[in-house]
Amino acid sequence: MEEKALQALDSLNALLEAQGQPYKLALLDPSRLKLSDKNARYMDKTTFDQLMSNIKRDGGLTSVPLCYNDGGVFSVLSGNHRVMAARAAGLEEILVMYVDRSMTRGEKIAIQLSHNAIVGKDDMVILKSLWEELEDIDQKLYAGLDSETLKELEKLEFTSIAEARPDFKVIVLAFFPEDAEMLKALYKDIELVFSGDENYILSRNTYDPAFALFADVKEKYAIVNNAAAGGMIFKLARGRLDELYPGRR
Repeated sequence: MEEKALQALDSLNALLEAQGQPYKLALLDPSRLKLSDKNARYMDKTTFDQLMSNIKRDGGLTSVPLCYNDGGVFSVLSGNHRVMAARAAGLEEILVMYVDRSMTRGEKIAIQLSHNAIVGKDDMVILKSLWEELEDIDQKLYAGLDSETLKELEKLEFTSIAEARPDFKVIVLAFFPEDAEMLKALYKDIELVFSGDENYILSRNTYDPAFALFADVKEKYAIVNNAAAGGMIFKLARGRLDELYPGRR
């Protein structure tokens, strides 16, 4: 490693330590790293070959192994397969994260097992959506999804859920200014009278009674215009409200 790069890493590590970070960074020859003598996590040849191909394509690791620095001897705690794939890909140096504080063998094993065991799970719907965005075959190979996962993705079907639309009809009424003011006052009084009651959205079935009410009012009062009929209905409602709740106004 060049002297300037070494100095830059030393400065960075000093800054990390000053910030209370327990880990440091180093550029090391992967062939000089000591692999774990026991590793419960295995990787089949197809997956390993894809990992090696990805590393060779990238020219480096996209996630760093975690090592333990014991007097200049760096032992891999997590990332054994990445280190082996980097060797196979012919990389001369890789970036690693390491810890140099005193650690027992039990602590080292616990780190290895936790990195292998504590992993997240994929949301299959989101995974399928992301997978279908990949158009290039090389990108799909790079993603490295195994055959079992792909089989699960094929089983998923996206069903469009349309927003439920209520069955309704629209009645449009136009009012003169004085009628509009009367309507506002009527609504205000109704709100005061029924302020403690529960309110519900009117159902579709209320259309027919409302239509019949307009027809009855137009016939009884010899009214032709719908807006005028609406005005008469509001006047009748005003009168009935005054009868039921005198002194409210």
